[in-house]
Amino acid sequence: MSYMITAECIHCSACEMDCPVRAISPAANQYVIDPQVCVECEGYFDEPRCKHVCPVNACVPARETYLFKAKALTHRGAPPLIYKPTALPEVDYGRRA
Repeated sequence: MSYMITAECIHCSACEMDCPVRAISPAANQYVIDPQVCVECEGYFDEPRCKHVCPVNACVPARETYLFKAKALTHRGAPPLIYKPTALPEVDYGRRA
């Protein structure tokens, strides 16, 4: 099972530079890990380097269901879906005079 990068990614490139097998590459809004290339740093380090160097802990073990859905969508020609929550608008709850 490979690792994946979540929507918390801040696009700092620390993971890309430290990946010993070059499985990480930039995408539109965040970096992505190629599950066909990722070896979880087995034979290189005790724990995956991406997990170790990420300042926001966005590198996590990939879930089997996520990989299946992503592969199915890509097969259909859809771009990868990246969910990034947007900030809610500020509401002024001040008193009216």
